[in-house]
Amino acid sequence: MKRPQLGFTLVELLVIGPVMLLATITAMTFLFNQYGQIVKQDGQLRLRMEAQNLLFGFQDDLWFANQFSSTINSNLSDPYEPGGGWSNATTPPTLIVSLTALTTNQRDPNRQPVYINESTCTPPDGNGANSILYNNTVYFISGTNLYKRTLTAPVGLATCGIPFERQTCPEANSSPTCRADPMLSDHVTSFSVTYYGSDNTVTTTPENAESVQVDLTLTDKAFGENVTANTSLRLRKLNQ
Repeated sequence: MKRPQLGFTLVELLVIGPVMLLATITAMTFLFNQYGQIVKQDGQLRLRMEAQNLLFGFQDDLWFANQFSSTINSNLSDPYEPGGGWSNATTPPTLIVSLTALTTNQRDPNRQPVYINESTCTPPDGNGANSILYNNTVYFISGTNLYKRTLTAPVGLATCGIPFERQTCPEANSSPTCRADPMLSDHVTSFSVTYYGSDNTVTTTPENAESVQVDLTLTDKAFGENVTANTSLRLRKLNQ
């Protein structure tokens, strides 16, 4: 009795081998592409979250703005300002916000405005004789980095109340008395600011604006390709 033949013949192996190899390559290519799509989708989702969180960080400054400004307040100074001084008319634009100096953060119900001591600090407003102190918040772009700089009253200025905010500086010039500007993102490829007046029409003069719209595009690499996220925020200031 003849024993059954076990295994494959050489011819069968020569036929099956390339087919299996082709199937394996096809499966690996499919899985590799699927993995790439997942990585890119994950990168885009992460960028969208970063962009949204970034604009949420603008909210309080825009809501509580005393006004939007073309330059910094005249009684404030910045030894590290760009050549020609701070201006909103840059490319990309610089967003300059004037804010009431407070004794604590903007969301603290016990916050109080800080006054310039021009008369007396009893009461803090000197019975109407003292002016409110204003800070500046400056959002600016350097390369693909978005920074926030805070400008506060000069050290020698007498005030009624101690301002909560502290001045910031470029990281290279930071010190215990002047912390580094917070870098909000290092993926910004587009940053635009649009100002709207009380009649809801666009104005080129920030001081005339009642609301402002900030548009951001963030870009990063994922699986060797660029992924982008766009977001926009428009808010009306509460301090009318």
